[in-house]
Amino acid sequence: MERYAKWIFLSFLFVAACKSKVDENTLKAIRVKAKSDAVLDSIYSSFEYMPIWVESDGLTNKGEQFMKALEDVVYDGLQKSDYFNEDMHELLGKIQEDGKSEDIANLEILMSNKFLKLSKDLHLGKVDPSQFSETWKIDRKESAASLEVLLKEIGQGKKGSVEDVLEELRPENALYRQLRERLKVVLQARQEKEENVEPIVYEGKLEVGDSNAVITQVRTKLASLGYEEVSSEETSRYDEKLEKVVKCFQSRHGLMDDGVMGQDFWHAINLSDQDLAVKLKVNMERLRWLPDFSKDDGPKVLVNIPNFYMDYVEGKDTVFTTRAVVGKEYHQTPVFTAKMSYIVFSPNWTLPQGILWNEVIPAIKKDDNYLKDHDMMVVDLDGNEVDYRKIKWGKLSQEDTFPYYIRQRPSDENALGRVKFMFPNPYSIYIHDSPAKSLYDRDQRTFSHGCIRIEKPADFAAKLLEAEKDWGTDSIAAAMGRNEEKQVNLKQTPAVWILYLTAWNGKGGFQVREDIYDNDIKLAKLMGEPIGRNYF
Repeated sequence: MERYAKWIFLSFLFVAACKSKVDENTLKAIRVKAKSDAVLDSIYSSFEYMPIWVESDGLTNKGEQFMKALEDVVYDGLQKSDYFNEDMHELLGKIQEDGKSEDIANLEILMSNKFLKLSKDLHLGKVDPSQFSETWKIDRKESAASLEVLLKEIGQGKKGSVEDVLEELRPENALYRQLRERLKVVLQARQEKEENVEPIVYEGKLEVGDSNAVITQVRTKLASLGYEEVSSEETSRYDEKLEKVVKCFQSRHGLMDDGVMGQDFWHAINLSDQDLAVKLKVNMERLRWLPDFSKDDGPKVLVNIPNFYMDYVEGKDTVFTTRAVVGKEYHQTPVFTAKMSYIVFSPNWTLPQGILWNEVIPAIKKDDNYLKDHDMMVVDLDGNEVDYRKIKWGKLSQEDTFPYYIRQRPSDENALGRVKFMFPNPYSIYIHDSPAKSLYDRDQRTFSHGCIRIEKPADFAAKLLEAEKDWGTDSIAAAMGRNEEKQVNLKQTPAVWILYLTAWNGKGGFQVREDIYDNDIKLAKLMGEPIGRNYF
């Protein structure tokens, strides 16, 4: 009986081998190699260990499709060599020369493993976000498809071309597609020109009417970036025509579009094609990690940390936008998502432990009137006010147990301003007003301890409550002028997405932002990308 079963198996192998340019020994070799990996064995056993990628004289049709698809993954910010390296090329050459069974089986299994790796990298990202940064708090999206099942269906002939399969795995997010097209343009342009461009160096500012030889360099660089309106007979003179282009460039880099060529302008204009390509790649990687937040038609609050703006989106339309302040480099605002559920008008501010010990208690030790001058009070754990004068501040140290809270009363000087917008989360982050209005005029707005301050809080409250008949402009103003807190629960709870993107396509065209937390650099290193000396 055993002998009979063996004969049947060998007969099947012979028939199967006739359908493909492989012999019985090759099928056996593939079977042996696949059985060393439980996942691959499960896949290959479903189509009797027939090869997907390799046959006796080279690559199969699917193998050729895989190689063709690898030419395009560079536009996804991935490296072809990660999925078909020199050793595999050498193995393919040997197969084309003598077609040894062992070589065919080795390359077949290697290509299947590389296909699974490419599928994962393209669909979910090359880098695990949990290993990337302590401030990235959004879980990697769940896979929309089993990558192993995809490979099995390719082997069973149930799928179309390999290119089509990989296309389905790319993120659906329109931002990803736009960055991919931009990267394609940048990489193709780099192939057509030499990159050895020296950085533009100038100390000081230049304005309309100034003349300097460096302006010629500026014109050349802007022209190379696609700004066509930079030609002039007086190439070394800063004229009004060039000023319009400079303002457009500043706007696309998130700078004050005042037309003044200053320090920020000189830094931004030295973004090389290589640096830009890396910036595009790391942002595409982030978008591979994320679920498609643009698909949900419900209301959304979007805060892109490096952009220093907050947007309120309904459907596909941005219906409200305001300038924002985010966390300092050493108090970084985390990347996460939550649901906004209520508003607090005229809020108290209970000081976090870090601010309490690092800033306020040292200030109280120096100035007995600090609490009074800042309209702060000391309360016990039940919220009852305590006479702060009876506390021996001078003897306190951070190692001691401080059985109180320090709370700032509602006022125009309250650190939270006159309203806060709450989306409960483990990180104690919320959006709020601020008395420090002048900070919104800065280009780079990293001044908070992690929370997000917005310039137009009353207008945002009005937008959130516009469907509520009792909450017009006057009632909001009255609520923001109270001496005690007033909480208003939201009937519609928008999703809050706090993101970190330094390149994207927006209504104003392609946008680039400074890597304020060095996250681009960290991610580029993990992806094996070069870090430019002039920009990063």
